[in-house]
Amino acid sequence: MGDFSLIPSLIVFAVVVVALIVGLSLLRRRARRRIAPEIGRAPARIEVADLIRSANIQLVQMDDAIRDADEELQFAIAEFGPESTHEFADAITTAKSRAAEAFALKQRLDDSVPDSEQRQREWSKRILSLSDSAHALVTAQSRAFERRRRQETTAPESLRRVHDDIAAGRSRLPGAGALLERLATEYAAEAVAPVAGRAEAAATAFDDAERLIGQAATSLDAAPLTPVASQVQAAESAARRGSALLDSVDRMRDSLRAAVVSRDEAVAAAHAQVVEAARLRDTIEDADAVARIVAASSALDDVARTAATRTPPHPTADIDALAAATARLDETLAVARTAQQRLDSARSALVGAVRIAESHIRNAGDFISARRGSVGTDARTRLAAAERELALARLEADPVAALDGARRAATLATDADALARYDAGGSLHN
Repeated sequence: MGDFSLIPSLIVFAVVVVALIVGLSLLRRRARRRIAPEIGRAPARIEVADLIRSANIQLVQMDDAIRDADEELQFAIAEFGPESTHEFADAITTAKSRAAEAFALKQRLDDSVPDSEQRQREWSKRILSLSDSAHALVTAQSRAFERRRRQETTAPESLRRVHDDIAAGRSRLPGAGALLERLATEYAAEAVAPVAGRAEAAATAFDDAERLIGQAATSLDAAPLTPVASQVQAAESAARRGSALLDSVDRMRDSLRAAVVSRDEAVAAAHAQVVEAARLRDTIEDADAVARIVAASSALDDVARTAATRTPPHPTADIDALAAATARLDETLAVARTAQQRLDSARSALVGAVRIAESHIRNAGDFISARRGSVGTDARTRLAAAERELALARLEADPVAALDGARRAATLATDADALARYDAGGSLHN
């Protein structure tokens, strides 16, 4: 009987245990239900417009970082030698390759072919990834050389070096001013407009550099351990900017001289093509085709006459006009040319077309470099596309296709220059 007296207690204990197990099970199930939606919930989807906007911002930051690193590399080579800077150079090469891919994707986003939202999303994310990696690559190298420069160069020595750079730059100002005046008398105002005012801008840059090193020197005189690295670096940047502006004036002089030679060659080629057109049109029976050849020949002859007699000369504009008129005549003569004749003509025209593209790319690149803070992604994208088209044209085995590519490059570079000037407020001066 005493043994059976324990049964009620055991039953109560078992019921309590079962209740606890059931309660814990319910609590776990409810917890899982609360947590599961949090775990399984997809992150908020970023709008395509926001992705594209972020990609545009990153493209500009990446492009500026690469251009800054390119300038920094030249000074690093001068200071430490090419052997110590090959990793820096390799990093810039890799970054430029990634930048080219990013700008190519940007061009595809901006072209006239509509893309699906998914494709826009994928390309924008790829642009962000490429821009971030390229920016990080050159930034890491730039910072490494900044640290090395701080370790190997004391502040007073840096100040003396910048002071010498400023003095060297200022010594070039009278020559640059005189060169600009001479160019203004030798060429049309529109031809010299891209570099007008750059001597004054260079002088301002040297003034900024002088002010910065003066502040740094004053700080060091008051307290020799005062950190002035940022002021020294800013002064170096201002001095480099002034020198770069003066370099662009010299490049414009050389570019215009080369353009005069190219213009004269293009005029001679135009006259020869007009003669050839007169010969070929006599072999064609189609009256409409003959009329088109006559009209195109007359137009090219007029452009060649204007280019040869324009005073003051504007060789770059004349070269563009000759190229356009030549291209139109080429199209009309296509029906009268054999395949081999077309190839020979394309090879002959290709040299001039490449020079034109190089000139426009160089001018657009100089303008963007001088006004980075004001120029957006559209101009930079067009410039990258122009550089890509010219590179492909140089690799193209078919001279006709190469000629088309070189002409596309020139058009894209012209568009890049126009967009850059629009972004900078429409000013032709820098």
